[in-house]
Amino acid sequence: MAKDLLEAYRIGEDAYQTFKQERLQEDAPSTQFHDRITKKKLKTFSDIRKKPRNQGLTKEVVLKADRKLFGQMVLIAESRKLQMSDVLAHPLGRLPWALANGDGSLCKTNKAAPARELEKKFSPTGEIPKPSATIIDGTSLVQKLQGNDQTFLQVAESALSHVLQQG
Repeated sequence: MAKDLLEAYRIGEDAYQTFKQERLQEDAPSTQFHDRITKKKLKTFSDIRKKPRNQGLTKEVVLKADRKLFGQMVLIAESRKLQMSDVLAHPLGRLPWALANGDGSLCKTNKAAPARELEKKFSPTGEIPKPSATIIDGTSLVQKLQGNDQTFLQVAESALSHVLQQG
């Protein structure tokens, strides 16, 4: 890496001279002017942090969650006198199961489910007690406004009036 960094200017100059000779100065150039230039793969400081790729030496295995696996984890934790909270703090797969399925694909969520759960717990009333709050979905509000042919001021005023009306 140090050699590449120290000689980077000279390597660049050599590449320029080669380009000039092959593509500009020859009577019948061997390569066309717009042909691809080969990249000089010089080592830099960022290459220090790169870990070498394992050449098939290790395999990542996703564990299948079932009762047998959980039972083995409990037995091993008990025999080694480990706390179960420490054992269960680590995910069994590449991603936590709250975010992904066992195969690594991300979970699909039903975005309307929290609103339905809130609606189940409460019934509508004729009178709103004080103090109270209103939750407004800002994204849906902006989409409803349809601010085509309006200035930012007009869109902001209509959004504010809508929010005050809802509140």
